[in-house]
Amino acid sequence: MKIIDSHMHTIFRPTKFFEIYRLMGVEAVISVAFYPIKPKFSETLEDLFRWMIEREPNRLAKIGISGFCGIGIHPRSIPGSLNPKIYEIIEELIYRPNVVCLGEIGLEKGTQEEIEVLSRQLTIADQNNFPVILHTPGKNKREITKKIVELLESFKIERGVLDHISPENIDLAINSNLLIGLTVQLGKLTVEKLLKIIREYKDSWERFVLNSDLGIDIAEKYSVPIAVQRMVQELSLIHI
Repeated sequence: MKIIDSHMHTIFRPTKFFEIYRLMGVEAVISVAFYPIKPKFSETLEDLFRWMIEREPNRLAKIGISGFCGIGIHPRSIPGSLNPKIYEIIEELIYRPNVVCLGEIGLEKGTQEEIEVLSRQLTIADQNNFPVILHTPGKNKREITKKIVELLESFKIERGVLDHISPENIDLAINSNLLIGLTVQLGKLTVEKLLKIIREYKDSWERFVLNSDLGIDIAEKYSVPIAVQRMVQELSLIHI
């Protein structure tokens, strides 16, 4: 069985971690853009994108993992001095090898600035028919998810993943046209909650994608292969 971690931040994880990840059956990962502090300048993000595109896939390939990436402005990584040229750079870079989506984009607090930045990126996705990975926050998750879904509908975005879905907002995700990202990680879903969601929404199980959101924080390191193992053990979940 091929295991894909559909949302993580590989630049914050050492090579040794991925050697173990590969041994646990993970064959591919999608690394999405995030900067752990609010950058002062847009050029910081440009360098981040170049790192993800030019360095990470080669590092992972040496271990036997197919590395793909998403580039974009995370709502917590909006530069203090936002140069509009960054949108031109993003649109140019999405056609580079291994770039498979705009991500991680979305809303955190739903401020006007966040909405404007997300809207600009959704415009790029719409005009280029390019997939997105959309962040939903931990706080005010349902309210913010509603705003995201409204934007998706207004831009007619139908390709991508609505991510970090929980029991709090899964009905909103089900009613969208996007895939549903289930994040098994500290502060998000436990394996037990993941299994409960899959059972309860078994008619939509083909839209679920699994991820770890691994990055710089303290985390459950191998949550994705562990969750897959649990699902395999419960064969009824595999043959819904």
